[in-house]
Formats: sequence, structure tokens, C-alpha cells
Amino acid sequence: ADQNAFGVDLSKQQAAETVNWFAPAMHNIVKQNGRDVHIVIKPDHDCVVNSGLGSVRGARMAEESFSEVTGTQAQRLTDPLVWRYGGLYPTSWQDALDLVAAVTQRVVAEQGEDGLIVS
Repeated sequence: ADQNAFGVDLSKQQAAETVNWFAPAMHNIVKQNGRDVHIVIKPDHDCVVNSGLGSVRGARMAEESFSEVTGTQAQRLTDPLVWRYGGLYPTSWQDALDLVAAVTQRVVAEQGEDGLIVS
């Protein structure tokens, strides 16, 4: 219990409504200072904005973290892809950044800053 942020023995069954519970998607094993460490990224139970609930994207942050142990690194792109000629093709980082800059510049020129939306 003294070796985790929850301060409880997680090898034992937890109560159904406990704040110690986390979904498998909220857990991963990542490298920190050369060591494999377990991480849990979960919503703040005391958050007044969302009453402690998590979003689909936020609740999967741990699952999507880079990990050679759990294999999430295989899901990541190593090179940018650009939509050209009806398909996605690998390109250089410089080409991808140049394209983003050119498109951003054109959108702002034609629609103003409010025309630019990034999600």
C-alpha cells in the first residue's frame, strides 16, 4: 500500500465505488529514467467541472502512452503521412511542416484567425 499513489493494497479486491478503481485503458508500463514503471492516468475524483468523470480521449491517455512492454509503440507512426493523389503517402518531417504552415497561412489569409480550427 505504501508503494502506490492510492495508498491501498491493489492486490486485494477494491470496493465497487472506490476512487482507487481504474480501467485497463488507464494503465500502462512506460520507461522513466531507464526503468519500467507502471502508470495510471485517471480522472480527478474531486474535479468540480466534470464531477470526476473522464472523457473517452482522456481515459485512454495511459493506454496510448509509448510502451515497448505493452506494445503501444507499434501503433505509432514513425514518419508523417500526407494525403496526395488520392492516398496517404510517407513524407519528410520538413515537407509535412511546410505543408501545415502553408495551409495555415492560406486559411488565415482567406478566413481570418477565426477560420483556423485545431483539434
